[in-house]
Amino acid sequence: MAALIAGPALAQNTNSVGLPASGKRAPNSAPAPGRPLPVNDPTAPAQKPAFAGQMRAPAVVTRTPIDVQVKTRGLDHPWGMAFIGDGKLLVTEKPGAMRIIDMVSGEPIAGVSEVPRVVYGGDAGLLDVVADPNFAQNRTIYFTYVEPRGEKDSGVIVAKARLDPPAGGNQAPMYKLAEVTTLLRVDPSLPQQAHYGSRLVFDSDGYLYVSLAERFFSPTRDEAQSLYSWLGKVLRVDTSGKPAPGNPYAANQEAENHMRAEIWSYGHRNPQGLAINPVDGSLWDAEHGPDGGDEINRIARGANYGWPLVAYGTNYDHSAIQGGRTRMPNTVQPRYVWQAAVAPGGIAFYSGDLISEWKNNLFVAALAGQHLARLVIDGDRIVGEERLLQDQHQRFRHVAQGPDGALWAITDAADGRLIRLSTR
Repeated sequence: MAALIAGPALAQNTNSVGLPASGKRAPNSAPAPGRPLPVNDPTAPAQKPAFAGQMRAPAVVTRTPIDVQVKTRGLDHPWGMAFIGDGKLLVTEKPGAMRIIDMVSGEPIAGVSEVPRVVYGGDAGLLDVVADPNFAQNRTIYFTYVEPRGEKDSGVIVAKARLDPPAGGNQAPMYKLAEVTTLLRVDPSLPQQAHYGSRLVFDSDGYLYVSLAERFFSPTRDEAQSLYSWLGKVLRVDTSGKPAPGNPYAANQEAENHMRAEIWSYGHRNPQGLAINPVDGSLWDAEHGPDGGDEINRIARGANYGWPLVAYGTNYDHSAIQGGRTRMPNTVQPRYVWQAAVAPGGIAFYSGDLISEWKNNLFVAALAGQHLARLVIDGDRIVGEERLLQDQHQRFRHVAQGPDGALWAITDAADGRLIRLSTR
């Protein structure tokens, strides 16, 4: 059933700072535009922003009447989604399945066979998926998953395959992955099922960006600073997995101990969101901070984003990271920081025409925050924030703009939801 929610009512489902005449906060009062949204207690209250607006943007409110439709229920911890034309959506489920969903009815209409076996548990499983820019011609998809290695170890695989439609017959329709090819095999193999990153996005030149985390524990997390490792990096490759032209460390590849030519940026912790800004073509990411300190970054060629040398937030035992240091020469500051964790997943810029006031806004799926964050951007600064869909009480894993101009979001649960947001 569709839930018809007008703009102000949608805003009432956000955390609020608006006060009624009595001076007491109404339980669901709308936030007052221009005032910061409230946050939970920060884990590192002594840490200060590097510039105005880095930590708490003013509240904004969607005024357009919004239609929120729960299109699908019963998805098993969905992680990624790709629009594949003909009104169909491909969704990955973390335990290791892919499903084809009809975008009009919301009904899962087919499964997918020949999906590689995955390790499932913790952060591990079948993760992101994107369609090739020329999918209509080549039917190629790119996806990431955590493969078993030996008895206990695991590691990320970036793969591509052809998605063949059902062959027909009387059996239940099944799509099939054909010619599954490994593009990147991320080492080292480790036992901990944590911090894989693993979001994918194509740029306008047809090159593929891949976000990779640092596998959580030292010493591998320290490899986020190493240019000889893929851990804690954003990579940029072509559709065969080779380094893309113009990457910053592509020179002198004949040397025996060369830097990894696939690296585009480094010093990342656990980036699970990647998106291209349609205004200027810039790459942005969202990444999980430690305890507090979740980040939005504008990703630049060859830039160092600091982890684990600098960080907002604390370790999970509340001890300081590098003495609480948040700034360091030759590292790039995040464009936005949540001092109390929201656990950002996938992100998407809205470039559609259905909801004009959302144009060029960045949307962030928040897992721990259980909402969809709308961030208003001016240049490279976040100048407004709104929290949507809190009434769903769901962990949001990913958000994407569909070919219909609506926003689509998936939630991380054993009974996961596919939700469509459009004008009422």
